[in-house]
Amino acid sequence: MNSPNPIHAGFFLSQFNVNRSWRLVTALTAAMLLLSGITFATEPEAKAEWKYQPELLKPFWQGDTVRGESVLFIKDPQTCVAKASVLFPVDQVLKVTNSAGTITYEECRDYCWNPGTHEIMLTANSRINSQTPADLRRPDDSQRHKLTHRDGNGEIFFGGKLEYHNMQTCITYTHEPVNWQGITPTFDEKALPRTIQKLREQKPVSIVLMGDSISTGCNASGWAGAAPFQPAFLELLQQHLEHQYQTKVKVTNPSVGGKDTRWALTEVDQVVAPQPDLVIIAFGMNDSAGRSAKEYQANTKALMEQVRKKLPKAEFILVAPMLGNKDWVRLKHELFPQYRDALAELCKPGVALADMTSIWTEFLKQKQDWDLTGNGVNHPNDFGHRVYAQVLSELLVPPTVSVSTKSTSLAPEKFSLWNGHAPIDREHFKKEDAQITVHRPAKGNGAAIVICPGGGYQRLVTGGEGHGIAKWLNQHGITGIVLEYRMPHGRTYVPLMDAQRAIRMVRANAKRWDIDPNRIGIMGFSAGGHLASTAATHFDKGNPQAKELVDRESCRPDFAILVYPVVTMGESTHGGSRKNLLGDNPTPDMVKLFSNEKQVTAETPPIFLAHAVDDKPVPIKNSQDLYAALQAKKIPSKLLELPSGGHGLNGYKGPMWDAWQKQSMEWLAKLKIIPEQDAND
Repeated sequence: MNSPNPIHAGFFLSQFNVNRSWRLVTALTAAMLLLSGITFATEPEAKAEWKYQPELLKPFWQGDTVRGESVLFIKDPQTCVAKASVLFPVDQVLKVTNSAGTITYEECRDYCWNPGTHEIMLTANSRINSQTPADLRRPDDSQRHKLTHRDGNGEIFFGGKLEYHNMQTCITYTHEPVNWQGITPTFDEKALPRTIQKLREQKPVSIVLMGDSISTGCNASGWAGAAPFQPAFLELLQQHLEHQYQTKVKVTNPSVGGKDTRWALTEVDQVVAPQPDLVIIAFGMNDSAGRSAKEYQANTKALMEQVRKKLPKAEFILVAPMLGNKDWVRLKHELFPQYRDALAELCKPGVALADMTSIWTEFLKQKQDWDLTGNGVNHPNDFGHRVYAQVLSELLVPPTVSVSTKSTSLAPEKFSLWNGHAPIDREHFKKEDAQITVHRPAKGNGAAIVICPGGGYQRLVTGGEGHGIAKWLNQHGITGIVLEYRMPHGRTYVPLMDAQRAIRMVRANAKRWDIDPNRIGIMGFSAGGHLASTAATHFDKGNPQAKELVDRESCRPDFAILVYPVVTMGESTHGGSRKNLLGDNPTPDMVKLFSNEKQVTAETPPIFLAHAVDDKPVPIKNSQDLYAALQAKKIPSKLLELPSGGHGLNGYKGPMWDAWQKQSMEWLAKLKIIPEQDAND
């Protein structure tokens, strides 16, 4: 390929008035089209004015708040109504700004929304930009690069720098605990052990990114030299790792726009020169003009092999790229999932997958490409670059970071519950599975807790309500076992069977894991709290005649800790959890059976409950009614009514979060489940 040459990219949208009309101005930009990639000849001259914000690097799929999600409001030419969709059903809109962050819009004056829906709508006189679908097209041959629309009706409007950024709007909002359906990364210490160990020991780490124009930073606002000056994903990752681990992270980026995996094989010397601990390989967008998945995989594998000939200890993250605009005829869209699967086949200890393809696939089920694009065809905007950084960070940063060389935790271990043949009721089985991750403390006291993350019985919030909790329990000498239970999908008993199996398995392995089989509890959050309370009220002593030793064990937990739990399936329930577990029209008997405040007996184990009085998605009455039932049966129990924090207790931080953690440990010490000194560690 020839070197890129500066070009005129035609006409671009530049500004809009308060009536959301727009005018065209001529803008000079530098761009080129190589294979299927659009890249630029010049670097932005403006210096970024950006301050690291850790909340922007929190994965969008965790917690109940999404920050700065980008949308582009589209106006229906017939109705003149402009609207856009966000990823989750909205509980509360917190802030709406332009993409630069320089204008904050007002509810009712500029926009409106209905709770529980994905849609945000503009008011008649809104100041927020909106376009019609026709605005995002250009006539054939009117742009320097031919971006023919798949329907043959003109070309996709190309944004050379921040044209789409200037049309888009950023929305920060909270949502009820609902499932993120897509695949998300999970921190696994064994995937990149050498890099993670160096970070934890606060040693300097070297990272090299080898990729195409996305990796060079195209269409991030910092790359283009305009507000809010957000860096591209590599620098965001660098900032986040340095902040989380308090160590020096050196990044080197020899990426070149328009390049592909074949070209990468000629650049091995550039990759190894900085002596990287970790190499991030991020190609695919340009390969997708026609390269087969087999060749794409072979090129990637060869690149890794050549790097390891010179750096045998190097580790790799393979990035399956975002999806390009499906309406651009140049891209062979069917290749993206094939590329992802080809990269997954290369993964093993020392090689991890950053699956942006699956993330983008789910994005586009709820949103449009114009909500997320930086240039109209194949680059992310600021929000997209943050998501790239979030996915990479999740592979490198555990939910609770420990940088002490005297770690309180041993390396976590994963175990299958059903060995790939799981029951869906008493008589039927399916080829699927659930798993537990065992986090053992470096110095244990024999207690163990099975942890049930929340997620509305649609997904699992395994970060703040799973692995992070396990690490915290390790600090108190308790083994934390994160249960990744199956979703109901019309099979009401499936999550409970997984929880019961997990408790049995912990008892069966008690000696191996240095656990006292009489001090095994269960903990749950939100819908995971419902599962934990179900396990605490629905149990058996095991089958002494069972073939498998694990099935001979009791599934009764010795205690339970429930944090903002769903308990009832009655009037005070969380509607989404009830629907996902019991279906649209459950019988009264099923409602009663899974309303756990009605299932308390003299055999129910001690239970600690913590709930904020201002929790709207899951009213505190869930905990209050269960506590009353426990008291009536004289079961040792405690209800901590927190004065504020809402659902999720301010995103797993602050005084309300600290309060339940402190008091639950004191409660366990009072019951003599853990030593008193461990409660205060």
